[in-house]
Amino acid sequence: MRSRNNIKDKINEENLMKTLHVNLPGREYKIDIGLNILDQLLPAAVLSNSTDHVVVVTNTTLHDLYPDRISQVLQNSGVRVSTCVLEDGEEYKNLETLSLIFDFLMKFSANRKTLVVAFGGGVIGDMSGFAAATFMRGIPLIQVPTTLLADVDSSVGGKTAVNHPSAKNTIGSFKQPEYVCIELSFLKTLPSRELKAGFIELLKHGLIHDINLFEFIQGQTLEPLKFEFLEEAIFRSCRIKGRVVEQDETETGLRAILNFGHTLGHLIETHAGYGTYLHGEAVGAGMCFAAFVSWHCNELPEKDWERISSYLRKILAPVVLHNLDQDVFRDLILHDKKTQNQAVNFIMLKELGASFIQYETPVEKLWDEFKNFTALYPEFVELR
Repeated sequence: MRSRNNIKDKINEENLMKTLHVNLPGREYKIDIGLNILDQLLPAAVLSNSTDHVVVVTNTTLHDLYPDRISQVLQNSGVRVSTCVLEDGEEYKNLETLSLIFDFLMKFSANRKTLVVAFGGGVIGDMSGFAAATFMRGIPLIQVPTTLLADVDSSVGGKTAVNHPSAKNTIGSFKQPEYVCIELSFLKTLPSRELKAGFIELLKHGLIHDINLFEFIQGQTLEPLKFEFLEEAIFRSCRIKGRVVEQDETETGLRAILNFGHTLGHLIETHAGYGTYLHGEAVGAGMCFAAFVSWHCNELPEKDWERISSYLRKILAPVVLHNLDQDVFRDLILHDKKTQNQAVNFIMLKELGASFIQYETPVEKLWDEFKNFTALYPEFVELR
């Protein structure tokens, strides 16, 4: 059955697998979420693309943990598989590393029928997607995310990018995948810090769109891993993102709400140095700041601010920023993709589960609020 929001939701009770369909003009793609589903579902998805060559893009960490995992899954499908292994880390998400993917594609004679499989977290998903979007003006892409953050963020929605030294994710394109396979077993080897970073992104979707999801997540813990909880939380989170993307694929309006917490989050990542803080950690601090501004501007009820801040205080470690003055703050903010007319389209909350875009918020206003925030709540962001 197709929902009002044009997403078909399906639950396979026998295999404890859940499926979403994201419907875009002239095309759709499927997201499968479950435990031990990769071996069965990935070969069929690859063969449905009529390719005879798959290029897997992954990183050194995953290649050590799961050597040749994708090629083993595809060994009986009759396709040639080549694996491109990149260094692991946000600090490698740049044009230089992207060029290594292009070099690999050329070396192994990739063509317009070649299929890229992104096997990794957000960095791998973003770079693989950007490479697939631009190599020979576009080749097909499948996302196989391996982190909780990538499960609910970079693998869904089609945004791809690399970082510039002056700003995060400023060089990129839109590239929707042909298919997304969220294999939950990969979370077993994910470090606790990265699990927590992904947890933040789950919370974000609840805060901006669904108080029931926020409350559902609040009542759970990540360790030990509870796969039924993760499956449900990822399903509901991807459904929210899918609904938004269906209405605004290229972020001309509504899709900007998915950037809640990202204005300050991207500033933190850039200023501290890529890789110092995980994306989810930086966005978590940014979410606290955005909720604080919402409350301080009399948009968010105080009880909701207290509820958000008290919960995030339990799961976030402080972010420490050195030598951040008003001029540096302004320069970093104005490099952000959400700027307009030397101001910021800032995402705020009306209440738990409801967000809005405050268009053209002056940078000076955000700086004043940031000084207030860091003075009152150094447990979230500390200036040194």
